[in-house]
Amino acid sequence: MRLLICLVGAQGDSVGRALHLGRQLRGRGHELTFLGEFSPAIEAEVAALGGACTRQASPEAFDAAVMMSLGAPDRLAGLARKLPSVLLVQECLLEVMALKGDFVHWVSLFRAATRVVFHSEHQRDKVFGSFISGLDASRMLVLPGGADPSTAAPRQNPPKDYFGVVMAGIAGSHRRVADVVAAGERLRDHNLLFTFIGDERAAASWPEGTRKVVQRNPGRYVVTGAQTPAQTLALIRRNDLLVQAAVDDAWPQALLDAAATGLPLLLSDIEPFSRHWTNGINCLKFPLERPDFLASLLRMVLHDDVLRNNLAANGQATVGKFPAERHLAQTMQLVESLKK
Repeated sequence: MRLLICLVGAQGDSVGRALHLGRQLRGRGHELTFLGEFSPAIEAEVAALGGACTRQASPEAFDAAVMMSLGAPDRLAGLARKLPSVLLVQECLLEVMALKGDFVHWVSLFRAATRVVFHSEHQRDKVFGSFISGLDASRMLVLPGGADPSTAAPRQNPPKDYFGVVMAGIAGSHRRVADVVAAGERLRDHNLLFTFIGDERAAASWPEGTRKVVQRNPGRYVVTGAQTPAQTLALIRRNDLLVQAAVDDAWPQALLDAAATGLPLLLSDIEPFSRHWTNGINCLKFPLERPDFLASLLRMVLHDDVLRNNLAANGQATVGKFPAERHLAQTMQLVESLKK
């Protein structure tokens, strides 16, 4: 099958999951083409999979499409109407909708897709309750993502004189980054290193006060460029704790990878995390826009080895319920079902 994997406007999670899917489809007789704009590193990974990259694609050249990004609903809706397609809703819907695209195109995209796959029940319910009605429920599926088993391999971090805190997916999370930096400033008496994984250009839209603090303290706050999935995982594994100050419905892959690799989690107290992540058991939760509260939790984790170890062990057990193999196997079954 000639398969088009659509990543127009994609962020890191979508690209990483597309590459995982490509690895699973490799050698099964599928001809893979990735649609979008990619860095040379991503293009090299696609080439290693035997796939090709393109910025434009004619639907006549393909048998089916997998929509792995919601970055350009006008372009993707057109493809979905002309090709059998699976829409994988992997991103924060409200954030993406606010930034990109016209409402009519969103409705058209969801209605045109042969199957629509969500990563959480909350995400699915929000689509039904918020902006699209009349969808056939039989076309809707929930397939939580997962972490690759190799992620859980023991970390061999060299001794270091700082405690590493990592946050991923900084695009569109301006206020949340500001909260993390403000919490860090309340802990100046601790040798912390905060690493923000994401497109460096996103930092230009952070609040001015946050940008000035980060610029004055390059040894304490580090903003990375856009990473390949392997580089992102390597960065996560070099740290000691993940702060995920999310505001919306998607579970970032970094959260799953961090839990699998044994990092304790500090999560914002929002509905998508309520079903599987329990405060004090497999994570600690903080209210949004309360950097003082976040700072208190960070201080608690820093000084309590038992708490830190318990959170890490329970987080690993939780993410083990969502194996990446199952998610990819079910996605592959959907892809196979699109054959003409």
